[in-house]
Amino acid sequence: MVNITVILAFGLVGPVPLLGQMRQQPAAEPQFPVPARILVDGKFDRCEGIAFNGEGDLYVAGNRALWRVSTTGDVTKIVDLYSNLGLAPIGDRDILMADFGPTSRFDTGPNVDGIVWRISPEGDKTRIVDGGVGDPNALVILSDSTFLISDDATDEIFIADMTGRVGLFTDAIGHPNGLALSADGSTLFVAQIFGSLRPMTIDDRIWAMSLENGVPVGEPQVIAHTGEGAANDGLALDELGRIYVAANGTGQILRIDPETGDIVLIAENMPGAASIAFGRGEFDHHSIYVTSTRTGKVWEVGVGVAGAKLHR
Repeated sequence: MVNITVILAFGLVGPVPLLGQMRQQPAAEPQFPVPARILVDGKFDRCEGIAFNGEGDLYVAGNRALWRVSTTGDVTKIVDLYSNLGLAPIGDRDILMADFGPTSRFDTGPNVDGIVWRISPEGDKTRIVDGGVGDPNALVILSDSTFLISDDATDEIFIADMTGRVGLFTDAIGHPNGLALSADGSTLFVAQIFGSLRPMTIDDRIWAMSLENGVPVGEPQVIAHTGEGAANDGLALDELGRIYVAANGTGQILRIDPETGDIVLIAENMPGAASIAFGRGEFDHHSIYVTSTRTGKVWEVGVGVAGAKLHR
């Protein structure tokens, strides 16, 4: 039986905490926009989730399966699943994977059969979350090893733990997709992909939600608009606290400075840009790796800075 609890996301309204005291500007960076290098092509019809595990190996969710990707672009199937959704590293070697499960609100209407799997590099899989969430999409691990799950078919972000307990974290942001947590854990950044589901309309807002002791406080604030038709998908943070956004609808990667609101076009001509992960292990640590829900490609984009440290 799924244990559902509710965490209220409304309270005092206040400014988004800033990260300026911890930041310094990079010595140099590329002249943006930069061309995206194709790492994987012709292997997947579509792919979405992407993450590096604790050993620095690259994993991609594509063609309803989890795959390991080499530095030369070769792919190895790890295990078959229902869908291709978000990934996050957990522990020293494993991957958490969001999976729509047997049904999807996009096709069949409301449901609660979403799954979050824990998968080993050898393909052993365990259902961590099994019900209570309709269509899990993006995942982010918190410092206490609980994790957040967005459901972009609804207005819900859930919180779950490794025993499978699930609760509502917030429903204050419409159709949440990509999630990213600031280095100090005080701010959750959220990409909104849709304005409505029926009829389907596209959104372009990036939100910031203040957290205290891991709990939402106040109302979330819009910190950026990424442009008409953006359909914001995956998010990632660099070590300077800046946000990288995959604009699925326009095929762009944008960088947002949450302190100033400045937006930089990092790369373009990437149809269906979906999830983002900074390089780890033997991959370029100063590049982001990006999947495509339209072409099945995986790109490497040099950004001249490393990613923020992730909780595992």
